[in-house]
Amino acid sequence: MKKCIIEDVVQLQALDKIQNAVTFFGSARLKEENEYCILASNLATKLADKGYSIISGGGGGIMQAANYGAMQSNAEHLKSFGFNIHLPFEQKANDFLEYNITFKSLAIRKMALIQKSLAFVIFPGGFGTLDELFEILTLKQLSFKKDVPIILVGQKFWQPLDEFIKTSLLGLGTISKNDELKYSISDDLDEIIRMIKEKDENSCCNEWGCG
Repeated sequence: MKKCIIEDVVQLQALDKIQNAVTFFGSARLKEENEYCILASNLATKLADKGYSIISGGGGGIMQAANYGAMQSNAEHLKSFGFNIHLPFEQKANDFLEYNITFKSLAIRKMALIQKSLAFVIFPGGFGTLDELFEILTLKQLSFKKDVPIILVGQKFWQPLDEFIKTSLLGLGTISKNDELKYSISDDLDEIIRMIKEKDENSCCNEWGCG
């Protein structure tokens, strides 16, 4: 295990080539014709056209849709990155990656998915997606990535969670006032791009550990 972690940490050095990255999170189980996969693909194309690189977990579903969308852009920069993971059941890397790293440690892989990103777009997903969402919300709450946009796509899907956060968590005082404002919910692709561009242009540091 120690050797695996060391090997994964070495692979993090490859992240230096990534610029202006937006990470997409979401379910690997959704089919390509699913409405959220289509949204992810269209958003990734629009972002890549504007000079952003797209990072995903490298698998299927929303991840594949995002990487596919990035590759539809005519922009000449490196557009499509995947950070995959060795799993007990094999997760095959999707076919739309210009650059892929397969990690053995979930923790190091999560660092890779977060470290270089200046924004996060979260599509509907299961436990893994929720884990990633609350990880970056916690980092934002603790000011490690205080300026990073966290945008939830799929208003119908995310509305019950939004209500839970604003009633149960905030109501009981387990989060502070304004913590419920650390994410946005939108299905409007132009609005999402605007939010990302505004924060990108006004923020001098988005990497892990910047206050």
